[in-house]
Amino acid sequence: MKEQFSYRARKWILQHVSSDRHATQHERIADTDWDILVILDACSAAALKEAAKWPVETVVSPASCTPEWLKKAEEADILDSRIVSANPQYEKFDIEIEPYYRSHWNDELSTVLPEPILDRTDELVSEDVSVIAHLQQPHWPYIAKFGDSWKKAYSDLGPWETGEGKIDSTQVAMARGRVDINKARQAYYASVHSIWSTVLPYVTKWINRSFKTVITADHGETFGRFKDMKFYEHPCKCHISPLTNVPWVEIGPEYASAAEDGTVEERLKALGYAE
Repeated sequence: MKEQFSYRARKWILQHVSSDRHATQHERIADTDWDILVILDACSAAALKEAAKWPVETVVSPASCTPEWLKKAEEADILDSRIVSANPQYEKFDIEIEPYYRSHWNDELSTVLPEPILDRTDELVSEDVSVIAHLQQPHWPYIAKFGDSWKKAYSDLGPWETGEGKIDSTQVAMARGRVDINKARQAYYASVHSIWSTVLPYVTKWINRSFKTVITADHGETFGRFKDMKFYEHPCKCHISPLTNVPWVEIGPEYASAAEDGTVEERLKALGYAE
């Protein structure tokens, strides 16, 4: 089952009138001397600013979904690094990666947890190579950490049955009212907060070893609000700010000398990067 005709029509129009001409992200990636590039999936700049409580920069992605982002990343030649990915969309491209969506898929949560990706990134960067870590969070299914465990922050993952048939697509389910949008949005923000908190201890280690990390995202996420132009999830080729305004955080070795005394983690706390 597809979205309502009116929704599909609005999406079709936007896909044909919007463009990536204001995109800045891929040029920024190419021009920055980073060791580790962490790609959060479906993380808007606004969401990370709220979760991080830190002045996160905003850059403009050339894409509103992962396949579009990967296609343009290939064209921009910015993927010349070791890549560890939780996202199976890489299967559509001739990109050499370590496909953790094959070896580390979590059946209970229907996703790949971030820690194995980050652990492997930590191993690879020690070999003096640049690494791209493409995490799956905070993309649907929205999972969040409770203590030391990841749990579903929104439990109904479908498929959804209706009188007209079965719905397999999250975007369709949202557009047709089969997903509780308020609860889903809260779950999404819980996932953003959890992935930020999960990444930070690794960044602390990398700072201590003089590595520079950039944290960004491929695209954002929408929940049908007026400011989302009434769109849901992240339809491709829809270049609106809720989907293309993504975060940019650079954390390098300079933070290790932010204070004369104390551990790197303590210095990060002083700067607001850790709790």
